Amino acid sequence: MCLLLMLATVINYMDRMALNQMARRIKVYFEMDNTEYSLLESAFSIAFAIGAVTTGYIVDKVSVRWVYPVMVLGWSAAGVLTGFASGFWMLLSCRFALGLFEAGNWPCGMRTTRAVLSREERSLGNSLFQSGTALGAVIAPLLILALLRSADPGEPMRNAMMSVTGGTFAAVSDAPTDTWKYPFRVIGSLGVVWIVLWFLTVPRAMLRPAEESVASAGIVKFRDVLRDTRFWILFAMAISINITWHGYRTWLPLYLQEQRGFNEREMSQFTTFYYIIADIGSWTVGGVTLILCRRGMLVHRSRTLAYGVCVALTSTTLAVPFLPDGWPLQVGVLLIAFGAMGLFPTYFALTQELSAAHQGKVSGSLGMSAHLALAMIYPVEGFINDATKSYEIVLGGIGVAPLVAFGLMLWFWPSDEPAEAAPPAVT
Repeated sequence: MCLLLMLATVINYMDRMALNQMARRIKVYFEMDNTEYSLLESAFSIAFAIGAVTTGYIVDKVSVRWVYPVMVLGWSAAGVLTGFASGFWMLLSCRFALGLFEAGNWPCGMRTTRAVLSREERSLGNSLFQSGTALGAVIAPLLILALLRSADPGEPMRNAMMSVTGGTFAAVSDAPTDTWKYPFRVIGSLGVVWIVLWFLTVPRAMLRPAEESVASAGIVKFRDVLRDTRFWILFAMAISINITWHGYRTWLPLYLQEQRGFNEREMSQFTTFYYIIADIGSWTVGGVTLILCRRGMLVHRSRTLAYGVCVALTSTTLAVPFLPDGWPLQVGVLLIAFGAMGLFPTYFALTQELSAAHQGKVSGSLGMSAHLALAMIYPVEGFINDATKSYEIVLGGIGVAPLVAFGLMLWFWPSDEPAEAAPPAVT
């Protein structure tokens, strides 16, 4: 089940990452600056926020067995249509539609893992589910490069000549400018395969609602969730970890090419390795958390320890502007990748502590909050990048955000320490 959820997330992220991997080509094609490019990300995030909360409410009332494939079909269609965009506003509309349906992946996935996994297993199950984001980002650059070569077989020769002649050959070779559209059409079609697998392999019996845990006691209506201090800690956590993860997803390819001198192939190779390390971070956190629980550590304590280590790693982002080219920069960025993805399994497991009956609404409303925040932050980041002609101020600061949520978690989240035994009565 978790592998099937991971596959859905792989396809989800391949559709999303196609824009980032071909950002430079798309910016040239539509004559966009970074501020305009950031509007594409903001539109996606606004739509994601709407889709997250809407799907969250639906999946608490309608079987996830039917809701999930509808979401996959919707985002797949949006991805294919992106490959036919002829103007900026059509491209913007496709990104909006993509965000609207892609948001459904997380309420559906979280609803599923909560139903089929025990409390101590959820961090590992969630790590497999979420690691599809990084795995999709690993596969996307490789597949996109192959599809670009397929769409324009002469591109490798032009690139080789350009490196020798300084661009003279490329300028007179009538190179097509719309080859970026082909990968969108191919990648967007993959969702249909997943839908078939879903109906072939998932019986209804596996998706019966899980029983309420002790930690969920007293929560009857969704307004009870909103009165719970833990929900607002998760609110801060959702925003902060997404600022880090999506900030690097959005700006790292452009930073490597425009500021650190990477060519497109070098950028693709490094970002592939970046997401491999991110996946390792996710799996490691989920696995270590389960091992610590099996060896007697309390569940919440093991999650707190894992989350704290990941926060320490993402905070090394402060060093990015000062790292020289070569292995120091690469090692520094890879540490951030490990920590940024490692935050998610713990966060997802904590959202599953609130209520089984309202799991979809919890996931959806938190996802909505995170992506509304991102929608407001992206234009600010784009403006800073354009104004300073550097990506380093943004990338150097966004990894610190999870520290805030970690402080709230340490201070306010109730411990699962067993109550101290009462002293024996004196006779």
